[in-house]
Amino acid sequence: MIVCNCNGISEREVTVAVSNGATQWDDVHAYYEREPCCGKCECEISDAIAEFHAPKKSEKRRLFSGETVAAAT
Repeated sequence: MIVCNCNGISEREVTVAVSNGATQWDDVHAYYEREPCCGKCECEISDAIAEFHAPKKSEKRRLFSGETVAAAT
Protein backbone atom coordinates (compact mmCIF):
# COMPACT_ATOMS: atom_id res chain seq x y z
CA MET A 1 0.00 0.00 0.00
CA ILE A 2 1.21 3.50 -0.80
CA VAL A 3 1.83 5.68 2.27
CA CYS A 4 3.13 8.81 0.53
CA ASN A 5 1.04 9.58 -2.53
CA CYS A 6 3.20 12.53 -3.60
CA ASN A 7 6.36 10.42 -3.84
CA GLY A 8 4.90 6.95 -4.26
CA ILE A 9 6.52 5.60 -1.08
CA SER A 10 5.01 2.28 -0.01
CA GLU A 11 4.67 0.62 3.39
CA ARG A 12 7.46 -1.76 2.43
CA GLU A 13 9.75 1.13 1.53
CA VAL A 14 9.00 2.81 4.86
CA THR A 15 9.88 -0.45 6.61
CA VAL A 16 13.19 -0.69 4.74
CA ALA A 17 14.11 2.94 5.47
CA VAL A 18 13.24 2.64 9.17
CA SER A 19 15.15 -0.61 9.58
CA ASN A 20 18.12 1.12 7.95
CA GLY A 21 18.14 4.03 10.39
CA ALA A 22 15.41 6.51 9.46
CA THR A 23 14.24 8.07 12.72
CA GLN A 24 11.96 10.83 11.45
CA TRP A 25 9.32 10.93 8.73
CA ASP A 26 11.43 13.11 6.44
CA ASP A 27 14.37 10.71 6.88
CA VAL A 28 12.26 8.13 5.04
CA HIS A 29 11.95 10.51 2.09
CA ALA A 30 15.66 11.33 2.21
CA TYR A 31 16.50 7.62 2.20
CA TYR A 32 14.94 7.45 -1.26
CA GLU A 33 16.35 10.84 -2.32
CA ARG A 34 12.90 12.41 -2.32
CA GLU A 35 11.44 15.41 -0.49
CA PRO A 36 8.18 15.57 1.46
CA CYS A 37 5.48 17.58 -0.32
CA CYS A 38 2.04 17.92 1.25
CA GLY A 39 2.76 16.29 4.64
CA LYS A 40 -0.31 14.03 4.69
CA CYS A 41 1.92 10.99 5.24
CA GLU A 42 3.71 12.44 8.28
CA CYS A 43 1.44 10.85 10.91
CA GLU A 44 1.41 7.37 9.38
CA ILE A 45 5.17 7.29 8.81
CA SER A 46 5.87 8.75 12.27
CA ASP A 47 3.61 6.12 13.86
CA ALA A 48 5.47 3.35 12.02
CA ILE A 49 8.81 4.72 13.24
CA ALA A 50 7.57 4.98 16.84
CA GLU A 51 6.20 1.43 16.69
CA PHE A 52 9.50 0.13 15.34
CA HIS A 53 11.46 1.75 18.18
CA ALA A 54 8.99 0.87 20.95
CA PRO A 55 10.32 -1.75 23.37
CA LYS A 56 8.74 -5.11 22.67
CA LYS A 57 9.15 -8.56 24.12
CA SER A 58 9.15 -10.38 20.80
CA GLU A 59 12.16 -10.57 18.51
CA LYS A 60 10.18 -9.27 15.55
CA ARG A 61 8.42 -5.95 15.20
CA ARG A 62 5.30 -5.36 13.21
CA LEU A 63 5.03 -2.31 10.99
CA PHE A 64 1.75 -1.58 9.28
CA SER A 65 -0.51 -4.57 8.67
CA GLY A 66 1.40 -7.80 9.05
CA GLU A 67 4.85 -6.91 7.75
CA THR A 68 7.53 -7.85 10.26
CA VAL A 69 11.22 -7.09 10.54
CA ALA A 70 13.83 -8.38 12.96
CA ALA A 71 14.24 -6.25 16.05
CA ALA A 72 17.41 -4.17 16.27
CA THR A 73 19.84 -5.40 18.88
